[in-house]
Amino acid sequence: MTRPLSISSSDEGAKVPFRKILLFVLILLIILILMNLWMDRETNPHYPLQYEEAFHPKVKARVIIMGASHATHGIHPKYLETDHFKVFNFAFNGASPLFNLNWYRKVFQANYPKPSCVIYGVHWVMFDGQSLQRRLEQDSQYFPVQFFMSEFRDLDSAKTLLFNRVAFIRERKQIMARLFKRKRQKELYAVSKYYHGYIPFEAERDLNKKDIISPPVDPIQLKAFEELLNEFERDKIKVVFVQIPSYIPGRDSLTLERNMELIQRISAERQIPFYNYETDRVTEFNTNREYFADWAHLNGKGSEAFSALLKKDLEELLKQINY
Repeated sequence: MTRPLSISSSDEGAKVPFRKILLFVLILLIILILMNLWMDRETNPHYPLQYEEAFHPKVKARVIIMGASHATHGIHPKYLETDHFKVFNFAFNGASPLFNLNWYRKVFQANYPKPSCVIYGVHWVMFDGQSLQRRLEQDSQYFPVQFFMSEFRDLDSAKTLLFNRVAFIRERKQIMARLFKRKRQKELYAVSKYYHGYIPFEAERDLNKKDIISPPVDPIQLKAFEELLNEFERDKIKVVFVQIPSYIPGRDSLTLERNMELIQRISAERQIPFYNYETDRVTEFNTNREYFADWAHLNGKGSEAFSALLKKDLEELLKQINY
């Protein structure tokens, strides 16, 4: 007769470790999910709103603002708008000319109605690729799935795209800062005053300290800027350069004059109007510390005062866009 099958004690013992391993994996998975949700809290509230408008236009601005953080926090669209057109601020913190070229070609051109005018926030630091390191693939968390998958085909950027899609990987270096930093990143931005891509920057840096910087001109960034201007020209978009004022007592540089001359040369060669509030249009504004979060960035009060001034200076140009 055939003996019935029986489970040996060794088989029962093997099941116990398996259950423990499974329980451990489940607990670990739950911890990772909770950590990812915690780390996915947006510390830069304007980024998703800027990308939302770029991919799914609602404002459909006829005038857009581009540049880096000094323009993000320095030019308030509401002051430039009229009853006939809207303005949107698409300047991104840390955005170099190369970033803006890639963003314009891949994101903006394919999704947004062609504007009439671009106000480009130029800066004498703008060609320094080490100071402005933002890359398009680092913003993958804001990409719609279809665009994310199309960009994922590029093997050179696939790793960065994927890692920046997952919060606990993307923000892993910020864990200690989020836990113990006294002033949270979100407190630097007055979210209630956000408007069409603009958000005030309310840092409280020591303006008595003078920063000495001498940014170089990276040929790659210079070439990217020229290519971006070519794109605007092909699209028949009017371009205006605006150098936002800085707090002059708070900075010193050996390359400021050279870099400003380069921007002025580009402006002259391409016949682009250039409103330079750093050297040509210096006023008491540049020495009023009440207007600045640090030497390079206006605070909320400063950005509103400057935007009102800019509106007056751009009055004739804005009239042309009205019709």
